[in-house]
Amino acid sequence: MISRPCLAVSEIDRIMEAARIVALADGFAVTICIVDDGGHLLRLDRLEGAPLVSLRVAEGKARTAVELNMSTASLEQAVSAMPSIIAIAGLHPFRGGIPLYHDGHCVGAIGVSGALPDQDEHIALSGAHVLTA
Repeated sequence: MISRPCLAVSEIDRIMEAARIVALADGFAVTICIVDDGGHLLRLDRLEGAPLVSLRVAEGKARTAVELNMSTASLEQAVSAMPSIIAIAGLHPFRGGIPLYHDGHCVGAIGVSGALPDQDEHIALSGAHVLTA
């Protein structure tokens, strides 16, 4: 049997808490989503005042990041060079989706939505950095 790393509950808690702290400290009402390496929902937290649509978008950003094994910021740049990428159903090419790595393996992703794209990305990166600290 092949074993591969996965996100532990304690890691999910720490990732979510780090992102939440930054969002609250900066005054952003966002939704934070963490998915596993198959894009399945592990945790979803809509902060008070976050737009309802941010639930769907945060999850979409996380799924996009894990499915492509790249940040949604990188995808956003790729779309400007090759707009036909948009035709792939379900992709969310907006900053705020970051793959999560453990021992060099993609184990999931974090997606943030509800603020401006740069702010969403900053919050997502603060969560993702928990695994590299």
